[in-house]
Amino acid sequence: MNWSRLEEGEIVLWQGRPVPRCYTFRSWKQALAGSVLFLVSSFWLLLALQLIKDGQPGWLVFLPLPLIVGSFVFGPLQILIARWRWPKIYYQMTDRRLHSSCGWDAPLSDIHELKVKKQGENLASLRLVAAGAGVLVVSCIEQPDTLLELLSEHCPQLKV
Repeated sequence: MNWSRLEEGEIVLWQGRPVPRCYTFRSWKQALAGSVLFLVSSFWLLLALQLIKDGQPGWLVFLPLPLIVGSFVFGPLQILIARWRWPKIYYQMTDRRLHSSCGWDAPLSDIHELKVKKQGENLASLRLVAAGAGVLVVSCIEQPDTLLELLSEHCPQLKV
C-alpha cells in the first residue's frame, strides 16, 4: 500500500485496512431497522395506490414517500455506501505519525486517548484521539494486538 507520501527517513511500522465484511456490516442493526421500516412504508404506499384506484384523494400517495426515502437512506443504503467506500480505506503507522486515507494525520506524540471495541477474537475497532487532529476510528482491524503494542510503545501520553 503505497498511498501516502513518506517524509525522508520515515519508516513504516504498520499498515492495514478494514476487514471487508466487518466494515460493510458494522451498522447492521441500523440497516435492519431501516429495512423493516422501508418494507412497512412500501406496503403503506401500495395501500395508498389501491385507495386512489378506489376513488380516494391522490394526496394519500405522498404521505409514505418521505418515510420510504428516509428509511432507505438510513437503512440499506448505509451498507451499500460502506461497501463502496471500503476499497478506498487504508491506515498506516510510521515511526513518526499515524494517518489514514480519509485525510486524518497526527504525530504519534499527539495521540493521547485510545478506546478498543472488540468485535471478535482477532478483530477490533480502535478509537484514537489526537490533539489538533481530532478523532480517528480505525475500523475492523484484524490482529489489532500488533497495532496496540506499537501504539503503546511509540505514544508516550496514551491512555487506554
